[in-house]
Amino acid sequence: MKKQSSVDFILNRFNILSDADFKAWMLNNYDDIKAMHKEEIIEAYNESFRLRDKPYSTAIKYYKETFGGQDNE
Repeated sequence: MKKQSSVDFILNRFNILSDADFKAWMLNNYDDIKAMHKEEIIEAYNESFRLRDKPYSTAIKYYKETFGGQDNE
């Protein structure tokens, strides 16, 4: 099962909430979203040591394996 990125998490909420509700939701969840993004960065950095033979291609592979994604992303 693919993880949902912090950006996708925010955009999904944006699509289902009104502007005012989204702003309130963001204020209430800011710290959690920031922590989620921090964890993504830490995991990606740690994974980079395992996959350092081809940094660019393995970074894309890591992203697709972790979060899914299209070839044009």
